[in-house]
Amino acid sequence: MRRWIAFPRGLEARLVLPAVAVAVAIAALWWTLLTRIDREERFLDQTTRQHTAAMAQLVEEQAIATFRRLDDLLIDVASHVEKDIPLLIPTRRSFEEGLAASIRIYDANSWLSMGLGRTTTRNPVLEWEEFARHKSGAHRKGNQKGFVIGLPFVSPGASDVFIPVSRRLEGADGTFRGVAVIDVPAEIFSRFYGRLDLPRDSSVAIARADGPLLARQALQDQVFGRSFRGSGLWPEAGSGTVRHHRVVSPVDGVERIYAFRASADYPLMTVVGESVETVFGAWRQNRFYSIIWAAATTAVILLFTTAFLVELQRRRHGDRALRIRNRAMEWSGDGILIADATRPGVPVVYTNPAFSRLMGIGPGAADGRAAREVLAGLIGDEAGLGPLCDGAGDAGDMSAEFRRPGFSLGGAAGTGASEVWLELRASPVRGAGGRLVSVIATVRDITEHKTAQAALAEARREADRANIGKSKFLAAASHDLRQPVQSLMLLMEALSARATDPAMRKILTTMDRALGALKLLLDGLLDVSRLEAGAVEPKRAVFPVTELLDRIAANSRPVAVRKGLLLHIMPCGAHVDSDPMLLGRILQNLVENALRYTNRGRILVGCRRRGAALRIEVWDTGIGIPTDRQEDIFQEFVQVGNASRDRDQGLGLGLAVVRRLAGMLDHPVSLRSEPGRGSVFRVEVPLADAPALAETQPGDFPVTARMRAGARVLVVEDDPIVREGLCAMIRQWGHEVFPAASFGEAVEALRRHPDPDVIVADYRLGEGHTGTETIREVRRRSKRPIPGILVTGDTAPERLAEAEAGKFSILHKPVLADDLRRAIAQALAPTALAPPAPSGAAPRELVD
Repeated sequence: MRRWIAFPRGLEARLVLPAVAVAVAIAALWWTLLTRIDREERFLDQTTRQHTAAMAQLVEEQAIATFRRLDDLLIDVASHVEKDIPLLIPTRRSFEEGLAASIRIYDANSWLSMGLGRTTTRNPVLEWEEFARHKSGAHRKGNQKGFVIGLPFVSPGASDVFIPVSRRLEGADGTFRGVAVIDVPAEIFSRFYGRLDLPRDSSVAIARADGPLLARQALQDQVFGRSFRGSGLWPEAGSGTVRHHRVVSPVDGVERIYAFRASADYPLMTVVGESVETVFGAWRQNRFYSIIWAAATTAVILLFTTAFLVELQRRRHGDRALRIRNRAMEWSGDGILIADATRPGVPVVYTNPAFSRLMGIGPGAADGRAAREVLAGLIGDEAGLGPLCDGAGDAGDMSAEFRRPGFSLGGAAGTGASEVWLELRASPVRGAGGRLVSVIATVRDITEHKTAQAALAEARREADRANIGKSKFLAAASHDLRQPVQSLMLLMEALSARATDPAMRKILTTMDRALGALKLLLDGLLDVSRLEAGAVEPKRAVFPVTELLDRIAANSRPVAVRKGLLLHIMPCGAHVDSDPMLLGRILQNLVENALRYTNRGRILVGCRRRGAALRIEVWDTGIGIPTDRQEDIFQEFVQVGNASRDRDQGLGLGLAVVRRLAGMLDHPVSLRSEPGRGSVFRVEVPLADAPALAETQPGDFPVTARMRAGARVLVVEDDPIVREGLCAMIRQWGHEVFPAASFGEAVEALRRHPDPDVIVADYRLGEGHTGTETIREVRRRSKRPIPGILVTGDTAPERLAEAEAGKFSILHKPVLADDLRRAIAQALAPTALAPPAPSGAAPRELVD
């Protein structure tokens, strides 16, 4: 049965209960604190709601009493009009007390028939809607017995706010005889609200049941008549009930807890609110301090608990490490000695069995003896050992190798055994203040190491002598050799576009061939270097062999025609599984080798099926290779029949590249040759089924049609000849060039000219700067990722890593004009210049 719960054992088991107790204590602390905070908050909220509800009821009672007196007055007026009795309004107490500012009576035709008190309090035109409601009988809908409370208005004369209340006047037969209106000063309500004992920032108001505000304790002249029916401040409340709502006031922006109470007698709504900040301000401050106190307490508890656990774990690991160290020293094959430097004579306190065996003494025989006495016989020079054995404060590390003649590890000295080599290493151990506290010495048998070291030194000297020729040739591919070649190629490219004379163009064509041959030699060196560094990785695919054969024919037929040779390539419809670029390089090198060493006759390239493999053969009628040299020709710089080192016949690197690439692809290469009659090179490649026909990809169009003319190019090159050639060639392509010879000039060019669109920089610049640093500095000052192209003759893998990290391309010198032009075009329009190519269609170069 599977165990779902794994119980801890040992020290972990003893830590479970204390950890649980600490966790429970922290949880209880926080639970108590949060519960108390929540309880206090709910208590304050409930108390505020009760208080606002009581105040809302008090405000409602005052409003109802006021409007009831006004209603009685209007009923009295209506009865006098009905009986045609003259009004004695000035004698009424309510009028004298200021409850009514004015009384106006309108007849059935809306003409003012009588006005008492402040008759200018209201423009009669504004009352037409009220008059129409009473005349049509709409006053009975939603009103208490026809009592209508109008919208507040401002007196034109005194700018005081008044609340109009009105009632319909009827005759004895019930016919409409007009309207009686009383203007009530809103100040009588505001004055009453001001006398209420309410907290700071509280709000008291009355409103009609349909939303318009009638009176407020403050800001009366700004909000009177404003309707809050559609806002979140106005909840639905039934008659005689109280609803609470917590919201930010749209009047003054203060968040309050409001109590809304709807009157059952009149169409009124009373609103009383208390500020949330006033109610909860002190509580929030106490809550903050409480949480800070709880957090500090929790941090202290966790700190002490963590310190306790860390110290416990440290001691546990220390004890375990000590046991492991002691066991390791006991079983170690090296001799170990530990001496106490704090005691006189620096006595030995520990030796392991291996030390006794290597020193030829009994187990424990060195314990308690002085370290100098034990180690003195090991070495003749005690200059380094003396301070350690004497416990000197300035003692340092020392090591020595020595021989013990006639010493056998299986017995005592003098038994005729061969001599052995031993190595002694001694180190001081210092305590607080740098004081020497102990000495640790190790003794190791290094006989086999000394023997192997001597053999390795001899082998290294032999390898250095054998490799000296190769080193000289590889030195030719250095940065200094590529610089002048690059200069010649750039200047020739600039001249070729301006030369129109046929004789001059013929000379330039010859120079082009010569420089091409020189570039081929340098690229061969670079290929070998990259293959040795493992910088080439195969990318296998299924493709037709005819593509490679056609490409080889196009590249090699002009050379064959020039030498008067017949180059015949047999057609082949087979498909193979290989890397098209690397396999193409193998076959191209084999054909070039055949062309180079064949002076008359022909060269044949054909294919034969051999089971699951396709054998691709290259036949020639050249000079042939002796049997004893057929393995040597696959080595670097080895040539047959070129004792004068004719550069037209290469450097002897082509077949070396073939052997390395074939081994990388697992394609066997074989050779059959006879001196004077020619050679046959064979490469076996796995056959594959033809892939399904894919939709034809649109052909690529020339780079020149896609290049953006007029771009700004910053050229950074310390060699003046190469810099002049680069600038001339790039200007010829229609671009604006900013030349710079160093890091400082590149920065100065950036200050004097607009930001470049692309940067072409040599890697090695003067004053210890590099092209990588220059590109990054220009980008930093321009504050945008300007495309960069690094041109270098350095073939180290680190350059490729720098280019990948800086997100810019890299070209190895000497650079062809088309390659540089394509790189600039891709930098200017990277998305448009990278169409997907079918597998095997676009050849890759080893020197990319």
